[in-house]
Amino acid sequence: MKNIFQNEKLIFSLIVINILVIYFHSFDFFEPFFYVFDLLDIALTIFFSFEIIHSIFFVNKSFSVYIKNNWNKLDFIAIILSLPSILVLFNSEFEMLTGFIALRTLRIFKTLRIIEFIPGGKKISKKVLGAFKGVAFILFTFVVFTTVISLVSVGLFKHVAPDYFQNAFDSFYTIFKIFSGDGFSDVVSQIQENSNTAATVFAKLYFVLIVFSGSILGLSLVNSVFINEMTTIVDEVDENNDKAIDELKLQIKALNDKQDVILNQLTQLMEDKKNQS
Repeated sequence: MKNIFQNEKLIFSLIVINILVIYFHSFDFFEPFFYVFDLLDIALTIFFSFEIIHSIFFVNKSFSVYIKNNWNKLDFIAIILSLPSILVLFNSEFEMLTGFIALRTLRIFKTLRIIEFIPGGKKISKKVLGAFKGVAFILFTFVVFTTVISLVSVGLFKHVAPDYFQNAFDSFYTIFKIFSGDGFSDVVSQIQENSNTAATVFAKLYFVLIVFSGSILGLSLVNSVFINEMTTIVDEVDENNDKAIDELKLQIKALNDKQDVILNQLTQLMEDKKNQS
């Protein structure tokens, strides 16, 4: 059992199979095979559950030690979220509970574990998360800025563009779309239909300013800082690689020096033997 649960190639293969099972389950064309897919998904979920139990009690010896590792946290949470889907598959009456059917979709989270087995996946994801930390403040500021603009927009355009600014949530979504360059003309068209020329001109200027401040300044700033953080991380990795190469060169030099000493000693011994003979 130990070799099974610690066999990375096997675990990776099963995760890929699980992804394919869930993927094909989304096509009506494969409906005759849905029952088989469900059984496979249950079997794989149970296998991954036992794998985690084995890791907790036999590899790490305790849950507290196991859960300290961030990747173990991902594994544990993904499987916990997947377990309720088994109940739905065994008893369709659970689907009568409000929102419970959505639990079946949570099984997809256990396939996130595939990141662990991508070459360098753990290191890359760690670096990406580090870059996100670097732009966290800017992202927070951008969300606050968007919220403020969306609230102002509700007050200005709620009655002339109700499809887009009916409430703060709809307004936030609309403003974000405008930041990304989508839906600008549709919003202005509805304002133009329900207001006069002066209001339409104001709306055009208002949204041009929003596009400039949000799309050009806001999103571009986030992208540039994120890229800068990733570049810094790459430089750090290169620097670490250079240090590792330098250390390796020193070790090789030390080995060469020892080899020279040994060769000198052997040469001296051979000369001593010749002199004795």
